[in-house]
Amino acid sequence: MRDFNELDFFIQKKRLKLIEQYVPPNATVLDLGCGFYPQNLINLNNKISRGVGIDRDIPAKAPSTKIQLIKADIIKSLPLPDSEFDCVLILAVLEHLDFPGEIIRECARVLKPGGRLIITIPSNYSRPRLLTLAMLGLISREEIFDHKHYFNKQAVETMLGNAGLKMVLSRWYNLRLNLLFVFEK
Repeated sequence: MRDFNELDFFIQKKRLKLIEQYVPPNATVLDLGCGFYPQNLINLNNKISRGVGIDRDIPAKAPSTKIQLIKADIIKSLPLPDSEFDCVLILAVLEHLDFPGEIIRECARVLKPGGRLIITIPSNYSRPRLLTLAMLGLISREEIFDHKHYFNKQAVETMLGNAGLKMVLSRWYNLRLNLLFVFEK
């Protein structure tokens, strides 16, 4: 389990509040990198019909009968059938992946036609600020030092466009430290 503190949990809660308006009601939702405590799916439980969380570290028991947890690394492919989900969440995860473009193509594959992909990522401007906050122990060092990528808007738009997804929304949040994207298949 990662070295989260109260500020990390506060940021996670704010991120969920920001994205929940873009999750369709009664949706089947996939949360990639859901974490050991799948907070996003737990908080969306009353809004969704079914949730699936994938992470390399998950609890032995799902927190709800509507939530299924799959223990797997998110490397290049997803152990899921085509066109299964109304919505896929990749919240503060893409920057940790070695092959983000391949996972984006997999997200497009598992999305139903008209389905939404919701992504939050650190902006390319945030790196020095996040490193400073981590060094001060205000946010998780392990999480920040594990970042393999920092993105700019154009690179993300191109990567998702190449996967056949259309951008619906792009916006900054958290003092321009992060970007939110909503794409549709």
